[in-house]
Amino acid sequence: MANVNFLTGGDVAPIRKSGAGMFGDVAGLFQRADVSFFNLELPLSDRGEPARGKAITHRGTPVNIDGLAEIRVSCVNLANNHVLDFGDVAMFDTIDLLDRKAIGHFGAGRNLDAARQGYVVEKNGLRIGFLGYSTTLPMGFAATSACPGVNPLQAYTAYQADRSLLEYPGTAPQIVSWTNPVHLQRLRDDIETFRKQVDVLIVYVHWGTSMSPQVHDFQREIGKAAIDAGAHALFGGHQHVLSAIEFYKQRPIVHGSANLLFDTWAPFFNEENVKTFLFGATIDADGLRDCYLLPAKTGVDAPPRLLSCRDAQWTGIVEDLQRRSRAFGTQLTARGDAIEVRCE
Repeated sequence: MANVNFLTGGDVAPIRKSGAGMFGDVAGLFQRADVSFFNLELPLSDRGEPARGKAITHRGTPVNIDGLAEIRVSCVNLANNHVLDFGDVAMFDTIDLLDRKAIGHFGAGRNLDAARQGYVVEKNGLRIGFLGYSTTLPMGFAATSACPGVNPLQAYTAYQADRSLLEYPGTAPQIVSWTNPVHLQRLRDDIETFRKQVDVLIVYVHWGTSMSPQVHDFQREIGKAAIDAGAHALFGGHQHVLSAIEFYKQRPIVHGSANLLFDTWAPFFNEENVKTFLFGATIDADGLRDCYLLPAKTGVDAPPRLLSCRDAQWTGIVEDLQRRSRAFGTQLTARGDAIEVRCE
């Protein structure tokens, strides 16, 4: 049984007139990977109407599927807060395009059972499984037994004072968050069941707060629950900025790698939103090992670009990740243009 070369990156939201060449020098890395995936942050369709009540809606034209096929990405996550921005018709168009190009997908479907369905990639004698969930759930996005949508993993938020407001009026509240216990148990059940069918299991969760690197209580809760249930790694996204990397029981939890390719430049985006990285590892029967990062600049109406250790942006990305990951006991060490990642 041979090892598998694994690669993933941040959120992908292409809105281009042509999909050809849209990944630039990153394309070769994906083409050479044995198994790869990322979060597809929007539907690819020319049908549907904007979701009512949403401030921001994204949609790429069908031609953008050619860019995904060109890099031979193994599969994509669809459990996010934009795949239904133009209704279920646009989501179904996207699924149809992915099927036609033989690109796997997970995390959304015609009903809850379909959205919970995992995807399996077989390579070098290993069966590698993927499951996708979203804690970011606009109205009507969560799949049910009778309605299409994304695989929901509901999180709750409360604000409470950490000292007496009679004695300390004006005290800022403490933010407390936790996961819906029914949904969390469903995650455990999914992982335990799917784990019996694969050698290695990777979970993706669309979580966190947009434009914030903060790791919330509910993210730690989900990450630990997933690993305890049998997942070998968990990758998150949605923040659009770099977040922390931690290890739990020697298994990686990547809280957010920002945007790999994102053509919808929101009015609140800034220079922090073009910092990203690719995450690579070797997969064997025991999971992921020899983990590394490749700092890059996000593609915005242009291909993403790998950075050299001689670039100031490379240094900024590494320093950001070191600062945000240090509290989790994660060690990042420069190895040429790459960054070795391991737990202390």
